[in-house]
Amino acid sequence: MSENLVPIFVLGVIGYFVLELVKVVSENRLRHKLIEKGMVDEKVKLLFQPQLLNQSASALKWGLVLIAVGLAFLFTYGIHSWVPAGLREEMTAGAVFFMAGLGMIIYYAIARSQEKKS
Repeated sequence: MSENLVPIFVLGVIGYFVLELVKVVSENRLRHKLIEKGMVDEKVKLLFQPQLLNQSASALKWGLVLIAVGLAFLFTYGIHSWVPAGLREEMTAGAVFFMAGLGMIIYYAIARSQEKKS
């Protein structure tokens, strides 16, 4: 029974992401056309500028987290022969979560220092 639901679930998730992508692209085009035609005042233009900062901050955050997770996998692979067989999976999971958290903390420190500068 559950095997029959998997394709439906996958199609639903893909459909949702396609609709969200179309929504974001169309809203972005509409905003830019309004700004180009001068149909908005300066206050509204300022509201659209932080989006670029948020996108770069988000990319930095996930880049740091993925690098940290990759380093965790490399670390656990390197010490694989030293750890008893029963603890290998737990050590890998623990290292991944620890490094992901460390990546988020590093991102927080960078974002906080950037926020203080501006």
